[in-house]
Amino acid sequence: MNSVVVSGIPTIMVRIYYSSYHLWAAEHFYQLAGEIEDAHEGRSRFDIKHRAYVTNTILSSVAFLEAAINEVFQDAFDNYLIYIGSLSVETRKILADFWDMTEADNKSFVSILDKYQLALRFAGMEPFNKGENPYQDANLVVKIRNTLIHYKPQLLGGENIHQLEAKLKGKFPENKLMSGSAGNPYFPDKALGKGCAEWTVKSVLIFANGFFLRMGVIPHYKKVEFTKPIAEKLPRDKLIVHFIFSLSFVALSFSYPKFG
Repeated sequence: MNSVVVSGIPTIMVRIYYSSYHLWAAEHFYQLAGEIEDAHEGRSRFDIKHRAYVTNTILSSVAFLEAAINEVFQDAFDNYLIYIGSLSVETRKILADFWDMTEADNKSFVSILDKYQLALRFAGMEPFNKGENPYQDANLVVKIRNTLIHYKPQLLGGENIHQLEAKLKGKFPENKLMSGSAGNPYFPDKALGKGCAEWTVKSVLIFANGFFLRMGVIPHYKKVEFTKPIAEKLPRDKLIVHFIFSLSFVALSFSYPKFG
């Protein structure tokens, strides 16, 4: 990391890894949705807060996936080795060169999951099998997110079902708030509930954890303590804190003026 030096004054430079914040947000929104659903009794009903919490679980989960892989490429490009130092020099160079030809010049044309696949290839490893989990579930989470972000209204009911219904049914329990409702479509009303939110966070975590395990890298989100229960149920490395600054878990670099 390059340092900006103010004459006579040591400079603190902060490198923030937002994937950890996105993951925390996803787990937080999932818990809030669960609290509403667990307390529900009686007739089916729509709850705008519940819908917002589930939606934002999905959005934050995919944001986590993208931020986590971008951090790997950006660290390689910047030759910042705190997290990726275990990768070979050749692998880091290939990652950096790819980043320079794409994201560094704002020429991004590679999908989120393809970045993971390419990174594995660059490290000389087999990519995920696209026909199996964890790739398929992670890919489905991205599709749900894309549907919500680029939502197009349509008439749903009877034989008119949403294209995601067949892919999602049976993967998780339905939204308890819509239990017994005959008129509401499966997607989004019955699908977007606590079960979907929990499955979403688990799916992206299992995928990301599998990637970093193959790469031999311990990412930032594995080294901080503020993630919530879903992450704690999955394999987790011992907490390592390089520095804590203003209660944020970020890597800091200190530089001092040069004399002479």
